[in-house]
Amino acid sequence: MRAVIRQSPIRGPVWGIARGVAAALLIAAAGAACATGVAFQPGEPRLPPVPAVDGPLALSVAYPPADAVLTASDSNFIFGSTGTGRAVLRINGAPVPVSPNGAFLAFLPVPPDGVYRLEATAGTASSTLEWRVQLPDQPAAMSVSDATILPGSVYPTGDWAALPDELIEIGFLGTASGKASLRLPDGRSIALVEMTLSVDDSADRIFGAGPGGGEDVAPSAAPARYRGTIPAARLARGAELELVVGGDTARAPLDLQLDVLDPMALPVAVLYDDAIDLSGDRAIVGRPGPGHTYHYFWPNGTDAVIDGRRGEESRVRLAPDLSAWVATRQVRLRPPGTPPPAGPIGTVRLTSYATAVDVRIETPARLPFLVEQNGNTLSLTIFGGSGNTAWLQYGPSDPLIERVEWLQPDDYRYRLDIHLTMPVWGYRTFHAENGDLVLRIRRPPEIDPDSPLRGLLIAVDAGHPPGGAIGPTGLTEAEVNLAISERLRQLLEAAGARVLMTRTGPDAVALQLRPQTATDADAHLLVSIHNNAFPDGVNPFANNGTSTYYFHPHSLDLARLLQSELIAELGLRDLGIGRSNLAVARPTWMPSALTETMYLMVPEQENALRDPAVQERIALAHFRAIEAFLRLRSR
Repeated sequence: MRAVIRQSPIRGPVWGIARGVAAALLIAAAGAACATGVAFQPGEPRLPPVPAVDGPLALSVAYPPADAVLTASDSNFIFGSTGTGRAVLRINGAPVPVSPNGAFLAFLPVPPDGVYRLEATAGTASSTLEWRVQLPDQPAAMSVSDATILPGSVYPTGDWAALPDELIEIGFLGTASGKASLRLPDGRSIALVEMTLSVDDSADRIFGAGPGGGEDVAPSAAPARYRGTIPAARLARGAELELVVGGDTARAPLDLQLDVLDPMALPVAVLYDDAIDLSGDRAIVGRPGPGHTYHYFWPNGTDAVIDGRRGEESRVRLAPDLSAWVATRQVRLRPPGTPPPAGPIGTVRLTSYATAVDVRIETPARLPFLVEQNGNTLSLTIFGGSGNTAWLQYGPSDPLIERVEWLQPDDYRYRLDIHLTMPVWGYRTFHAENGDLVLRIRRPPEIDPDSPLRGLLIAVDAGHPPGGAIGPTGLTEAEVNLAISERLRQLLEAAGARVLMTRTGPDAVALQLRPQTATDADAHLLVSIHNNAFPDGVNPFANNGTSTYYFHPHSLDLARLLQSELIAELGLRDLGIGRSNLAVARPTWMPSALTETMYLMVPEQENALRDPAVQERIALAHFRAIEAFLRLRSR
């Protein structure tokens, strides 16, 4: 069912002021901002009461899906509906509160047999439901006296490449209190050390309202982790792992194909991806470590020295003390003997345009780089470059540019600092046809403090589908996000903005196309509207609330204002802002942020999100934050 949006004026006496502390601080710095929030009387609830529903007793489960494999083995949430608010519900014998509309949410021990047994009564009616899920794989309990190496736990495996002196970690899971070693084909042995396992609390660390902190666990019948290291040059094929417990011995082969690279003749590659135009970043993504988060963004065709490989990821040498990891499929090796990309950085020339300033850097090759922001300064570090910038040409005076300077922190890094006269609005990096590296710095738009949205293009992203959360009575996140986004569009257009909607209907829009569409259209801001869901194992009662995310520093103020307005408007738990590797928060060309207003699985919050008046309040909070951000940047 599509929600209906209630039309409301943007300004007028019916709308009062709702302001958060952080928002007030920022807005005070920018001058008084338009306040168009719903006025609440002291003690009045911020969310509407859940209406009573007295339908037929009918048990349904919205989550977890039937036969789904849970990722939590201790406790997890289950939610759905009884069809009536008069129901009395028990799940696996535990009483579960039922909301007036029949929705329920429980956080219960995961049933050992994978079956949730629901029993409900409403007056003389009764209903039962068995809901089966699959439990996560658990290591089998092992005898404390039999030596066992758990199948599939031996690492590393696959196709690796490393430098001769590089330490390779070897390990496995096996019976505790044993003596473990790596046995080489020539008879030598490398001892492994037994390590205490820790509880995986990553979901609580990310989504929990309080601090995380796993506890070490070492039950006598649980497996232990054994670890050790060996220089790559000494790790020969045919090695095996051995575990001795008492008089019992277990062995397992080390299924690793390891190439030892010649440090004096490292392979050179061009980093290229045929599918790069389908990625939201339109860039080769470099990571600080294998499997780590995004950190570097390079154009297709970047040259690189490869000094390691771990299966599907390869290591790019940026400097002797620094490396990055890229997808192996993006590595196209040059012929053997190709010299490593490096050399002098020549002339730097600035060229001004109506909407941007181009900084063109003469480079000896398409070298990897890193762009960093510090206040009003953009710093571009080029790895493998040496300073030979005898000419740094500003061109005609430009009001955006304060000064530019280059320096050589060490033999492997050339840094160019561009000091601006105002905060960074956005930037792009690309290679020109002649090979120059271009840093295009976006000129901030002209903003009228009295009408800050007039003439600007605002991209509004209604998050999902594909994917998205669902509520106990079946309300989908995609439906709610679109309703809020449509109302926000109306508010923005009434204030003089042009609005780009990345999604206008129920059909799925690929995640990577959303930021790409905003960037291609030269949108001035991107705001992505979401409502949240927890991963398995997180207690939804203790951890629900409102949060906002950004990625690049020039989006931080926007995220803070969005969070402050949503908290002031709805009064939910303030989970704060976060920096997160989210596709719609990663564009560099504009400030962008993603909001998670409510948790759809919480019955009271699902009910509120169905209400057109609440949808409007959420849209108004976004609208006020966008206006406040633009006023802040108009100074």
